[in-house]
Amino acid sequence: MKKTIILPLLWFATTKLWSQTDSIPTPATDSVQVLSKAQKIADSRQELISSFLLDDPAGAGLWMDSLTRLEDAQYAGLIWDERWLLYYWTESYGTLLAEVTTFNEDERALQSWKIQPPKDSLFDYIDIALNERKYDIFGSIRTAFLNEEEKAFTTLLLEYLLRMNHDEEEWASRLQSFEVHYPASRFKPFVHSIKPAIMKPSKHALGISGGFCLGNWSDQLERNLGIPYAMQFDLYYWTKRWNVLFDATFAGPYIRRDIVSNGDIWPKDDPTTFVSLGLNLGYDLINRPKIRVFPSVGAGLGILKPTEPDEDEEPLPLYYDNFYFTEFHLAAALTADVKLFTKDNRDWNTPKGSYHGIRLKLGWNGLNFGNRNEYLRGELFYLAVHYNLFGVLPKSNP
Repeated sequence: MKKTIILPLLWFATTKLWSQTDSIPTPATDSVQVLSKAQKIADSRQELISSFLLDDPAGAGLWMDSLTRLEDAQYAGLIWDERWLLYYWTESYGTLLAEVTTFNEDERALQSWKIQPPKDSLFDYIDIALNERKYDIFGSIRTAFLNEEEKAFTTLLLEYLLRMNHDEEEWASRLQSFEVHYPASRFKPFVHSIKPAIMKPSKHALGISGGFCLGNWSDQLERNLGIPYAMQFDLYYWTKRWNVLFDATFAGPYIRRDIVSNGDIWPKDDPTTFVSLGLNLGYDLINRPKIRVFPSVGAGLGILKPTEPDEDEEPLPLYYDNFYFTEFHLAAALTADVKLFTKDNRDWNTPKGSYHGIRLKLGWNGLNFGNRNEYLRGELFYLAVHYNLFGVLPKSNP
């Protein structure tokens, strides 16, 4: 009797243990399942490519449905633009429009987080084919059973998918026109999401330029001071062709001959510090897409003095205070901006009209150091070469 009872118990226990062991998924089993899902998507895409190349819309539709069923929260079977271009190819405009109305930024982000389809030539084949017959598709849209709003949007969407929106300003204007013409359109959120942000230029701009300046003295300055190799900077405000400029020039010419002041001597070969600060007003005579030319006139402050010694050097003699010269002068210049880069303004977030390039500046400073010392009588003529940044300010919102 005991043997009769024990044998069924042993059989039950053994069966239970085996069934529990089989129910636990192993890593190897999971890998096979993951590979199977990815492989099914890859195989279905290859079949879709074959149907597309055979010009078989019915077959392509079946494989698109298969890829849709294979999609889940983890895997994407078709990228959204691939699917939408295929809708154009099959003339499934109703399905396309229904999907677009639910496609927002959240949906786009959700799609991007999924495991993307394997890299193949599906998009390339679709893109090439639709670009070649895009005008036939435009004609198909015009005769499709769609209302005027749907035809207008479907046309814009195809241009967007085929990257025909090269001119950002023209494209933004067309999208704005659609939004104005159809203010209650169900496509308005998508239209707004693809509209480039074009900043409208105001009539005001700020600019800065800097570079090197080669000068030439006149009269006694030419005899007593070396050639002024200088650094020069311009900071300016522009409005309605008018330019208000602040400029600064820094140089360090050496003394060519002894300079006498109140019985003291500023010796030959001594280094100097020359600074010129100016405020000028100019007006654009020429302002073309590639060049801007304007003359300017103004006044400035000039400083000429011995160069301050370093901390580890001997201090200047006390009598060097006699060689600290300041003066006020008139100034004039002719400036030409060569606009080298006018299409990169969006890279630095500025409106159209902004540019950067080379600035050439031919100028004159009517220095008055000669009123303080006869050895320093003369003027400064210079040629400067700058790199120039000109940024138009955006128009403020009303």
